[in-house]
Amino acid sequence: MIARYVRIGLPEEAVKLFSDMQEVGDTPDQVAFVAVINACVGLGRLDEATSLFSKMPEPNVVAWNVMISGHAQSGYVGEAIECYRFIRVSVVKHTRSTLGSVLSAIANLKTINEGQQVHSKAIRLGLESNVYVGSSLINMYSKCQIMESASNVFYALDKKNIVLWNAMLGGCAQNGHHVQVLQMFSKMRAFGFQPDGYTYTSILSACACLECLDLCGTTALISNKEQSGM
Repeated sequence: MIARYVRIGLPEEAVKLFSDMQEVGDTPDQVAFVAVINACVGLGRLDEATSLFSKMPEPNVVAWNVMISGHAQSGYVGEAIECYRFIRVSVVKHTRSTLGSVLSAIANLKTINEGQQVHSKAIRLGLESNVYVGSSLINMYSKCQIMESASNVFYALDKKNIVLWNAMLGGCAQNGHHVQVLQMFSKMRAFGFQPDGYTYTSILSACACLECLDLCGTTALISNKEQSGM
């Protein structure tokens, strides 16, 4: 019931029901714990989520993932990485969500050594080809200003989607590789991918920096037409 409340967007009710269960002496199972921790994170009550997490007898990987992503999304990236460090030396199985969430935190702190360790872990687990993990790796390397590694991750992925293309375009734009942005955009279109708002943000930034005013105007016009459905 607690998990159902969370699924239908009623986190407050989930927290209340969990509290009621404890008051009458019912022992919550892991599903209930994970659901209420997720509810607290969604409500911005990270301290409460952390307190509940500490009461879990044996937190599973889903609970750890919620704590990592919750801390990272709330700006507590150091705490998110600490959660991951505990998983790394425990028997808790890593998932794509584990790696993707901690890579986002690492990207914000620009701790490249930690990022490379997570990348190695992804390779050992066979998760480096996952789109979520791949885009997180590209973002991490881009934030750490190591575009060669970001490119290596991108080109090693057999199946690419718009998320991966946007990650590379954004990384190139952030690092001042504006010519490469336009070259990659051309390749992306040649492979049949349709640009979205994130794509155009990178393209317009590159055009402005290169003073490609004609191309910039054309790109803006296409973007407006596509977004208005014309």
